[in-house]
Formats: sequence, C-alpha cells, structure tokens
Amino acid sequence: MRVSYILPSVTLLASAFLSSVKASEAITESMSSHENFIVADGYGPDRWGCSFRDTQVHESSDGTRITIGKDSDLKPYSCGELIHRQENLGYGVYSIDMIASNVVGQVTSFFLIANEDTEIDIELTGYNTKIGWMNIWHDRKQNPISINLPFDAADGWHNYSFEWRKDFVTWSVDGNVVLNRSDIATTPPDENNYRLAINSWTQVNREVNIHWAGHFKYPEQGTPSAQFRNMRYRP
Repeated sequence: MRVSYILPSVTLLASAFLSSVKASEAITESMSSHENFIVADGYGPDRWGCSFRDTQVHESSDGTRITIGKDSDLKPYSCGELIHRQENLGYGVYSIDMIASNVVGQVTSFFLIANEDTEIDIELTGYNTKIGWMNIWHDRKQNPISINLPFDAADGWHNYSFEWRKDFVTWSVDGNVVLNRSDIATTPPDENNYRLAINSWTQVNREVNIHWAGHFKYPEQGTPSAQFRNMRYRP
C-alpha cells in the first residue's frame, strides 16, 4: 500500500516540475517593454545601408516601433534591432504580429538565428508589401521563397508564424499555412545557441537585392517605420 501511494505522488511531482520547466522556456512578450531584450547599438552588416542605433527602437502601449533615422556615424542611415535575452531556444512555434513599412528599400523582419549557421526568417519588404518572404539560411546559403499575401502587409496588423521541427519548417499567416519545407536542413537546437529577434533595416546598394527590397531613399515626409507586437514562442 505504501508503494502504491508513493509512486503516484512522485509521478505527479515530476509532471508538475516538467510543466514548470516548459512554461519557463516559453516566450510571451507584448513588446510594450524592452526589459527582456537586448537593443542593438553601434553596428550592422556591411551590405546594409544602415547601422543599428538604440534611438530607432521605441516602446509604446501598442508594442514596438522601429524607425529609420539619420544619426549613424557608420552608414547613411540608422535602423533598429531587438534580440530576446532568452538563449538556447528549440523546436516549436514562433509567432509575432507586424505592420510592415511601405517604403521601398526598407525591410521588416522576424527571425530565429544561430549566427553563421542556421536562420529561419519571415521578411516583408517595402518594394512589394503584398508578398512575404520565407527563408532558411544554412551553411552560409539562403533559400528564400516568396508567398503572395491576401492583404497589404503595410495596412494593418497581421500574425506571422513558423513551426520548426527536426525534419521541416512550416510558415503560417493569420493562422493559415502558406508554406512547408523539408528540403533544407537546420542545425539541431542542442548543437547551437538559437535566439529570437526582430529588426528593420535599409537597402541602398543597387547591386545587392535591388529586385527584392528595392533601393532606399529617405522620404520627403514622414518617418519610415515598422511595428511589432505579441512575440511568442511555444516549445
């Protein structure tokens, strides 16, 4: 009798412990605060027309707004990026709500990354805001596929997500599956440190990605911006 009572209690405790671990690994961010994020500042890829500045990343009650400015001392423009502080993310579902910039040459991005190894992307460009780009970087090669959207990504909030598993990645828009890929390998999460991030940046080099993002010119009126809210990760 004693054993029959002890075993169920141990099982329940173990189950509760595992549930708490899974809950602690999940991410739920309204993005009205950047407390759990690293705000990039003072650098940016060579091929871009901007460098990250924390002045271009703004908190609000409706989430995060990333703007394009002119306060970079490295590039023609300044842009923004947020990296979530939680490390070693794994298989599961990643999602966010976004409003893309409609300025040609500006990119709005949500991505999971292990630097110089694997990256899973959702990217929207001002060159054509009725297309979404779903991409996997692996072994220093990118494998983008464009998806026609049933709306203009700059006109309002929409949900974008991807489910990452060992053998496939599936992308969804507003809860509807738009792409499934099992032809590109990804490095398993126990072999690299995956982090979740957003950014918005500019393309000014006419020789690179000009037919993808377009050539950025600062508009005469208004401030180019992209908006983000409700970042989630469910293991």
